[in-house]
Amino acid sequence: MLALNNSTRLSLDKLLVEYHIFSFEQPIMITFSPAGYVLSQSEVIKGRSAWAFEFFKKMQINIIAFSAVEDAHWFLNASSQVHIAELSRHLKIFPERLGYGASMGAYAASHYAEQLHLDRLLLITPKVTPKRIDTKYDFNYCNSFDGEITLIYDPFCSADKECALNYPSKTNYLKFYGVGHQVIESISHIGYLKALVVNFISDKINTEEFAKQSRKRKELERYYSYLQRNPTKKNSTKRKRIVSYYFILWSLQNLDKVFQKHRVKIKKTLRRKTKLFR
Repeated sequence: MLALNNSTRLSLDKLLVEYHIFSFEQPIMITFSPAGYVLSQSEVIKGRSAWAFEFFKKMQINIIAFSAVEDAHWFLNASSQVHIAELSRHLKIFPERLGYGASMGAYAASHYAEQLHLDRLLLITPKVTPKRIDTKYDFNYCNSFDGEITLIYDPFCSADKECALNYPSKTNYLKFYGVGHQVIESISHIGYLKALVVNFISDKINTEEFAKQSRKRKELERYYSYLQRNPTKKNSTKRKRIVSYYFILWSLQNLDKVFQKHRVKIKKTLRRKTKLFR
């Protein structure tokens, strides 16, 4: 099922799976896409890759990547369940099995951790299934999982905090403050995502290094715009003024980014309105 040195692409019902195995003597990474990376069927036909597949393939790391297609089904649909059940029988050959996902993908990596014989998990802002998904499965937040868990979230985001703290007490928590649910995007924007994942694979995530890198969030527009929403509901009038002051200062120092953001918004609005008249 898992051939060496050969990329395999499977388009199943509302699911895209891509494999590339470089060596059976090296760890394997199994990834699940976030809800923000749901592919359309036309994108699959055109050859767009599953989330994170090309990232790990370029680094020559064994990879099995799952991406949802057409629907954010939290990987609980029939094709996901059947394929994962079949795949699990072929994974014990690897010396270590690693799971990685963000948001919906972090949920899926957690949900299938035991079935896939995973040893370690890197979870970024795990998000449980929405009410619209009727599932007979009770999510136990990895409470029966024996492996290691590294979980990254923003404590200012109440929904993510509630979900994160339901994981076992042995979980290694890394906190990325002030960006809400957009933690993985923010880590990517500060240029730290690749190093973080590589450190995870080699089991060398350094909490001090993470804290140092996370301070770069102050270079991001998202940090100030999110804090302006007063996510903790504890901002005093003075605190609100301070946040606004630094947001204005950031904007003046990054006019090119401000203009680019508004340009993108205008293009999206025009595209939407154009479709209405077709």
